Amino acid sequence: MPVDTRTHETAARAALDAFLDALNSRDLAAWAETLHYPHVRVHEGEVTVWEDRDGYVERSAPELAQLVGSGWARSGWESVELSQSSPDQVHALVRFARYDAAGERTGSFDSVYVLTRRSDRWGVLARIGFRTV
Repeated sequence: MPVDTRTHETAARAALDAFLDALNSRDLAAWAETLHYPHVRVHEGEVTVWEDRDGYVERSAPELAQLVGSGWARSGWESVELSQSSPDQVHALVRFARYDAAGERTGSFDSVYVLTRRSDRWGVLARIGFRTV
């Protein structure tokens, strides 16, 4: 009998959207709450690992300040495809864009997000991506 993927995919997608909403709010504590730890990010040929929430907030503050200083106002999904899923893990192939205050797109990024369920809570465990435009 096939597994009904709708429930866990819906929950994983909600966690993915919560991640982006928290980033756009510029609230690092809220953003950190959308993740699971250790949290892994692979980008620009580097691997970054945050062991816990407090470390994420502390180490992400300069990056967020730099992003805001670059003219960034918000990010948005351009596409989301849930490519692989199980009741406890979902892989999302995403393209997101960054926008300035005038609503102009300043860049697009292709990424794979690994979302996992732990203790009945979905969160982003890992992000792998690169700039495309």
